Amino acid sequence: MKLAIQTAMNNISKPQVGHEVTSYMQNVLQFRGLLQPQIESVYKQFRKEISTLNDNQKYDLADSLMREQFGEDKRFGLMVAEKIEFDLPRIKQTEQWFLEGFIQDWGTSDIYCSRVLKPFVQDKENAKLMIEWSKCNNLWMRRSSCVGFIFLVNKNKCDLKMLFDICQENIIHQERFNQLGTGWLLRELSQVDLQQVIQFIEKNLQYFSSEGLRYAYEKMDQPQKDYLRDLLNQYKKQQRTLKKL
Repeated sequence: MKLAIQTAMNNISKPQVGHEVTSYMQNVLQFRGLLQPQIESVYKQFRKEISTLNDNQKYDLADSLMREQFGEDKRFGLMVAEKIEFDLPRIKQTEQWFLEGFIQDWGTSDIYCSRVLKPFVQDKENAKLMIEWSKCNNLWMRRSSCVGFIFLVNKNKCDLKMLFDICQENIIHQERFNQLGTGWLLRELSQVDLQQVIQFIEKNLQYFSSEGLRYAYEKMDQPQKDYLRDLLNQYKKQQRTLKKL
């Protein structure tokens, strides 16, 4: 089935689009030249056949596609994976997608979070695995430990203390996508516990990039935005002064 899926995608691909998307993704990942609606149209062609597979067979197909070089193949694989009921051993299997380099860009990582990780972490026992991920050396696993929760915070499906612990593990890393993932999660947490988010930022000010902080205060009122932005600017100014001494 995999070869048939790839052939179907290749038949409607536009190489120029593929070059443009590959360039947009800074050449981290290659693309055939399909947009998401086209990938979905190919999926519809195979949906009935995919639905006859058991979870083990679906995982084997998803895993095979995730290991391909093209972004569209990975996205199709994650659409298949979305139809699997993931338990802890199965989600642990997907760690290899990160550790072996098959997820190493923000696009694939965030789709994984939306289609695979979000349903899994709605169970609070399952969610505890994300503490482990937040301490991982792999950037994309750390980022996923934040991004997997961003659509769940306001639905009372999360242990808020655990989420702040995950933010704490992430914010100490200066990689841009770690900063953004942390900022996104803090943005949603600010809608649930504004004061604790402000206290978290005050405590960890030294670690925040300007971009990460902008996302963290995005949904706050203007006075809080001004306060936190000025606080970071003052800190940076102090650091520049100290370097000159």
